[in-house]
Amino acid sequence: MTLESAHKKLLEKILASDEFSHTKIYQTFLTYLVESALQGKELKETTIAIEVFGKDSSFNPAEDTIVRSHTYTLRKKLESYYFHEGKDEKTRLKIPKGHYGIEYMTLSGSRIHPKNLLPWLAGKYYYAVIFALCILALVLWLQKRSINGRLHRYQIIDKNDPVWKEYLQSELPVLIVVGDHFFFNDYSEKYDSQISIRHPKINSTEDFQAQYPELRIDASSEPYFPYHSIWSLPPILSVLFSANETPILRKSSDVGPQMLDEYNIIFLGSIKTLYKLKHTLLKSHFRYEIAPHKVIYTPPDTGSVRVFTTSLHSTGPNEDLILALKLPGPVGNSIFILASFHSLGVPEIAYFLTSPSKRMKLDQLLGQKYGKIPRYFEVLFRVTGIDKTAYGTEILVCNQIPAN
Repeated sequence: MTLESAHKKLLEKILASDEFSHTKIYQTFLTYLVESALQGKELKETTIAIEVFGKDSSFNPAEDTIVRSHTYTLRKKLESYYFHEGKDEKTRLKIPKGHYGIEYMTLSGSRIHPKNLLPWLAGKYYYAVIFALCILALVLWLQKRSINGRLHRYQIIDKNDPVWKEYLQSELPVLIVVGDHFFFNDYSEKYDSQISIRHPKINSTEDFQAQYPELRIDASSEPYFPYHSIWSLPPILSVLFSANETPILRKSSDVGPQMLDEYNIIFLGSIKTLYKLKHTLLKSHFRYEIAPHKVIYTPPDTGSVRVFTTSLHSTGPNEDLILALKLPGPVGNSIFILASFHSLGVPEIAYFLTSPSKRMKLDQLLGQKYGKIPRYFEVLFRVTGIDKTAYGTEILVCNQIPAN
């Protein structure tokens, strides 16, 4: 058997495994890398983006991480394959970090395996083996007790949790979109220099040009993240990390339409900072207005309309309206939006949705209404509190969203 046919046979075995047989994109990607290696083809990120992921010549790796994120996940899937189904393979395929080429490594046939080592030791040093095993058992028990003592402080959700399942068992990379406010630069006579300005009714270059078509805009290169974007991250990251999912983070002003079908997405932040994601709200029964703060709800299959309002933020008693929308993406992926008017709401609802005990009331409502927690849903919350400290959460609306 030639080296080329051996490598192709190795590839076929990997593609037929449980780890790869149900994921077309990673079968295609791995096949492309192996065939390119056999042809001696030198691969670049731009080449892969065009030939594998269908990008065009305008592809910019600095703005679009699709190749890197899929390569990272492909490495993880290969590691998982060789840890389970391919654990007895002597010749193994790997993708070195920082490269897109394929390397093959051969494991030594003289490796000592635990199943061979223990009988050999037992025949010669019976009592020493028994003593060593007792010590090992004691060490493992103490270690387990220590780990369990630390783990109970961390919140870990089951991988089959109906709200987070798509993100904890994601074949697509997970993208967390953090809402950032739009700033633009203008010359100030008072300070005799350029200053960055945020207009409360302008949240993109398009907004600016629509309101001031005669003026030229210079968008600020420095992002600004409001409180509700940053303080919503810890509970979401803890859940993803507990399932060994490493998400990609991007600010919302950088999200383009092409990203909506390349990731499972979680948005965290102000309603004002939805940018391109605001169009996904068309799949829900909610619309919003910024000034005054207003959520308009049109119940399904009715002609009625309900309007929910909230006051401007203050440093005293506050209330906030929060949209929690888990929506179907364009290619069967998921887009989860947690967005509010003020900084009070989203952090509280992020903790609410990642805590099974806090979420119990919502689970019961959805279960009574639909017999189960649907894959996609829409919920409108009202959170009350003082400044940025919440003390009450109310569910105003909850509905199932069709998958198509």
